[in-house]
Amino acid sequence: MEESLIDKKNKVSMKFLQTQSERAFYLDEFKENIALALTEDQLNSGVIYPEILERMKNSDVAYIKMKREIALKFLKPYILEAEKIDLRYTLVDGLNLLGNIGLVVVTKEAFDDNEREIVVKSIEERFEEAGLDPDYVKNIGKKICEKHYSLVENRLPGYEKKFKKLTIFNHLFGESCPICRAEKEKNKKW
Repeated sequence: MEESLIDKKNKVSMKFLQTQSERAFYLDEFKENIALALTEDQLNSGVIYPEILERMKNSDVAYIKMKREIALKFLKPYILEAEKIDLRYTLVDGLNLLGNIGLVVVTKEAFDDNEREIVVKSIEERFEEAGLDPDYVKNIGKKICEKHYSLVENRLPGYEKKFKKLTIFNHLFGESCPICRAEKEKNKKW
C-alpha cells in the first residue's frame, strides 16, 4: 500500500514537470490550448504562412504569442493581421523558454487530442509533399510562367500568391521563368 502511494506521488510529480516543460516549450502556454505553431527558423525565413493567418480568423482563437527575440520585420505580417481582425497578440521574453517555437496561436478551449500536429510544416516540406521541385521555394516572390503558377495553384492552394505571373511584356523584354530555366539545366545534365 505504501509503495503505491509513493508511485502515485512520483507520477503526479512527473506529470507536473512534464506540463511545466511543455509550457516552457510553447511560449508559456499549455500544449492542449495551441492550435498551430511556427518555429523561429520558419519565422526568420521571411515566408508568411497562410495557414496561420487563416487560423487566426477562427472564432475559437483567443490570441497569438510571439517571441520578442525575433526581428519585428518577420512578426509584422502576423501582428498586422491580428490588428486587422481585432485579435490580441503578445510578445514574450525567452528567458524561461525552451525549444525553438517562435509563434503560437492560442485557443479559448483546450483540444481533446494532445497527439495532433501543432507545428506547421515548413514551406520546403509542403512543396516536396505536393510533388513540386525545390526550385519553387528558391524562387518565391519571383515571376513564373502560367504553367508553373497553375501547378502551385492546383497542388498548394494559397501558395500561388507567393509568386507573380510572367506577362507577355515580361517575355518581350527577355524575362523567363526561373523554374523553366532550372528544369532545362537539369535536363542538360542528363
